[in-house]
Amino acid sequence: MRSRSLAGACALALAGAVTMAATPPRGFYSASAAEEGARLYAERCAMCHGAALEGTHEVPGLTGKFVANWAGRPLGDLPAYLTRAMPQFAPGSLQPDEAAQLAAFLLRSNGYPAIDTAAAGTGSVPATELLPAPPRAVR
Repeated sequence: MRSRSLAGACALALAGAVTMAATPPRGFYSASAAEEGARLYAERCAMCHGAALEGTHEVPGLTGKFVANWAGRPLGDLPAYLTRAMPQFAPGSLQPDEAAQLAAFLLRSNGYPAIDTAAAGTGSVPATELLPAPPRAVR
């Protein structure tokens, strides 16, 4: 009886794995927005947060724990925060489209997939959609 239960559990786990493997990961930003965000990051953010998003003693890094803190929150919260609070020496100076591009770059840098615009059509994700846990392990 116990071996049947174990076999049944294994079959269910494999079926779930096959289903998950067949479903491509959902994207959260456009590749072009992330590219523009990389340019903006190099110009406006790297001086404080580091070229590799590593941060310093006084300024947080922008990978791992940083992005994990945004998990479970609406996708639009990150660019809204960037618009309101960054850069630290000139808060509110980023335009909303720039903040969205920076958010796309941060998501890409943390392993979140880009939208497949050919499959998705519009290439946009609702700002109210909740951001899942980061795909990469927290560093």
